[in-house]
Amino acid sequence: MSPFVLFFYMCRAALLSTGGFGNVSSLHDDFVGHRWANNNQFVEALTVGQVSPGPNGLWVVSLGYLMLGAWGSVAAMVAITLPPFLVIGVEKLYRRVQHHPAVEGFVRGIMLAVIGTLVTVLMNLLNSSGLDTLKVTLTLLSFGLGWLPRIPVVAIISFCGLVGFLAYR
Repeated sequence: MSPFVLFFYMCRAALLSTGGFGNVSSLHDDFVGHRWANNNQFVEALTVGQVSPGPNGLWVVSLGYLMLGAWGSVAAMVAITLPPFLVIGVEKLYRRVQHHPAVEGFVRGIMLAVIGTLVTVLMNLLNSSGLDTLKVTLTLLSFGLGWLPRIPVVAIISFCGLVGFLAYR
């Protein structure tokens, strides 16, 4: 394996994950699947990432070092820092075109798709856990409270979690 291949796989994982440890499974499948790394290297890199101060995503720098030495750590560091810079570029471009009717329509379409997906997942969760009056009431109550701007989301989740814990234990 070369540092360029390591860079490509880590950059792809950083682009397709939510950060931190979100890329563990994809990198594990790629590197261990191709026998470029072993499970011990993954465990050591994750341990260093957990013990070290700073962002959780820096564990990949340790993995790059364990796989290819100093050049592997440099390739990993560059790979995980490029996607945030890409987001900054996309945001600057978006600021220029955000009021264009096509862009506004695109954003509305994405918003509706996310809402539709959320409702579908919610219905599947409710159906798979057995639908009853309390679950429906808590769901509707949390939606209603979510519309009120003065009630923090953490309070809504905590309240519903406490009621669910007390009712279903």
